[in-house]
Amino acid sequence: MMNTSMLQYRLLPRTGVLAMVLLSLCLPLPSSAQSSEDGSIYSRFGVGARSAFNSSKSLMMGGAGVALKSVDYTNHLNPASLNDQILTRFAGGFTLEGVTATAMDAEKSRLTSGYLNALQLSFPLMAGRLGLGFNFEPYSKIGYRVEKGGTAVVDPEEGTQEAYTTRFSGNGGIQRLSGGFGVLLVRGLSIGLRADLLFGILEQTQQTHFLNSTLRDGNVVASTRLHGATATFGLRYVYHGLLKENDQLSFGAAYTMPVTLKGEQVLTTGKTETADTLGQVLRGNVHLPVFAAVGLAYQPSARWTVIADVEHEPWSSFRSDLPLPGYEMGVTDGFENRTRISGGIEFFPGATETRPNFFERLVFRVGAYSDPSYVSPDPEHTIKSYGFTGGISIPSRSIGTSIDINLEVGRRGTTDYGLINDNFLRFGVNLNFGERWFDRARLL
Repeated sequence: MMNTSMLQYRLLPRTGVLAMVLLSLCLPLPSSAQSSEDGSIYSRFGVGARSAFNSSKSLMMGGAGVALKSVDYTNHLNPASLNDQILTRFAGGFTLEGVTATAMDAEKSRLTSGYLNALQLSFPLMAGRLGLGFNFEPYSKIGYRVEKGGTAVVDPEEGTQEAYTTRFSGNGGIQRLSGGFGVLLVRGLSIGLRADLLFGILEQTQQTHFLNSTLRDGNVVASTRLHGATATFGLRYVYHGLLKENDQLSFGAAYTMPVTLKGEQVLTTGKTETADTLGQVLRGNVHLPVFAAVGLAYQPSARWTVIADVEHEPWSSFRSDLPLPGYEMGVTDGFENRTRISGGIEFFPGATETRPNFFERLVFRVGAYSDPSYVSPDPEHTIKSYGFTGGISIPSRSIGTSIDINLEVGRRGTTDYGLINDNFLRFGVNLNFGERWFDRARLL
């Protein structure tokens, strides 16, 4: 007689996913985890340095991937790709960044910081046809620390001067929590929709310390809280047999609507335990621009994948009712439009092997990008960033699970015009779990 319990769904092991969930609960809150006070001075301006994390696969390929098709990773850049999922996936990772900043006088400083890349969860409703995805990632990051010395006249009659040191620092940023779905309409054509919640705290601190202990030190903190919501639309089309029978060409596009963030800004002075609020709380709106991206992905064979993206944000339309570093309220041309260009190559040696060994299952990726900043300390000169990326995906015994190790080297800014040149090195480790959560038991 057949056991009726064998006809029901059973829950398969989820040890990897549960481990990542527990790890995420132990991490610091976003306001402190996303950046420390040791980073680039360019993150001081506007709402911080723009940031995004689509997947560890995309990260190793220059950050591109709007047209990328993959069953081993969830592509959160384009919600239309969420239908690719076959396994339930949970991903997360950590990056360690070192920055060497060089001034015009060749003076150098070296700073190090670490931050959480993202936490991602996705699962199929209909394998290969309909999928859901959730993502928590930074939209912008602030993390800097600069010290400047000087003298102040403390007795005008006698001309007495005292030396002091002023430290400018900042941390925080805007986080993005999103959830969306992707659906395959017809063979090769998929669309997707994603809801995005943006929120965060931008904290800027100015501390003045006098060498003469009889003089009172100063400490002023500007804390800006922001929150708002928007939506992202995605489309992807996959064409087979372009140049030969088994090749694959994909086109993808994503569009995020402009968003108005409601905010309030508080100025406080004094030490943390005795801080006083300066004046009234300022309330207003911060208007962020649209985001548009298009990309191509070509796969001549299962072993090779080549991708290229162009992203655009018209930051010249940025408006803010609250004062922000580098932004002059009432000025209509304070920020510049941002166009990011990126691309990469993937090589999977064992893609066509029936039983590949461990080394044939390794996946190698390289990429590059050009990313101008939307804001500069000198409005006459754009701050440009260039970077090279690469990494390796190490498989585990569990199918669909891997450890991704990535490396990124790049340069930002220049020592000309009194600006700062940053040379940065980023090392990251990302865990990508894939498991089948529900499955039909076999009939005995």
